[in-house]
Amino acid sequence: MRTKIAITILSGVALGLAACSNDPATTRKQAANATEQLKQDAREAAGNIKKGASVAKTDLTAAAQGVKEGINDKNSSQVNVNTASKAELMGLPGIDEPKANAIIADRPYRSAHQIVSKGAVSEDEYQKISSRLTASSASSQQ
Repeated sequence: MRTKIAITILSGVALGLAACSNDPATTRKQAANATEQLKQDAREAAGNIKKGASVAKTDLTAAAQGVKEGINDKNSSQVNVNTASKAELMGLPGIDEPKANAIIADRPYRSAHQIVSKGAVSEDEYQKISSRLTASSASSQQ
């Protein structure tokens, strides 16, 4: 946008200068100089655009890689039944507030499967979320 404005202004100046001269040779020279300056400015602007695009591509690639790593990081999606908040537990499929409260009330667990044996959830419900559960002790989390 700025480049277009600059080009327009320079073109107007060149034409104004050309119109002020009565000598055709001087007018041609002024127009040629103004045109050369416009070409240089346009090349510089194009170079800056290419640099910006390259930086944007690098940043976008890094962001995409970070998202991919985050999705594939199993530890970041694990919910510890011994330390998870009610909200974290309710973020699991099929776990509503009463079930989250039951899981919290029956702590501690030696294994994640104990949420079934202690009656907080059914075996079917546990199978749906088992890949996202862990049962580390609270002291090993610190």
